[in-house]
Amino acid sequence: MNVYLKKITTCAVLSALSVLAFLIEGLFPPLIIPGARMGISNVFILFAVISLGVQYGFTVLIVKVLLGSLFSGNLSAIIYSLPAGLIALTLEVLLIYYCKNISIVAISVVGATVSILLQNLIFCLVTNSLEFLIYSPYLALLGILAGVIVGLALYFVVKILPQSFINKLQR
Repeated sequence: MNVYLKKITTCAVLSALSVLAFLIEGLFPPLIIPGARMGISNVFILFAVISLGVQYGFTVLIVKVLLGSLFSGNLSAIIYSLPAGLIALTLEVLLIYYCKNISIVAISVVGATVSILLQNLIFCLVTNSLEFLIYSPYLALLGILAGVIVGLALYFVVKILPQSFINKLQR
């Protein structure tokens, strides 16, 4: 099978799984603070980066935010989620490729924390309500928790899948 066709197909499956996880997670009440989520869909985004490459990870992220927001009926989430997700994923990619001695769990913690704090900041700027910045320390703690959970899930997915499977995706 053509390498590009295999990567595009895998990217489509990871995108669908990411959107599905996003939608299922939206069925549960927020974690302590309104709008706070665990971000389980990010497992699929980081897996795409690791197994397929950076551009595929960004593709899964963009598809997740756009389709997840559309299907959930919350189009305003694009304003908060897309810029925060793009910046957080950029930081995660830089850590993956330039900091070889950092664990995937630590990378996930950085991404989750940056993403949730940026979403709060964007919300404050859009609504001109800087008083919501008071939630930042609590959101940072939730980001750390979410990052650990997502990072551990990804760690176990990578450990469980045979390395030959991941290598086939990369070629």
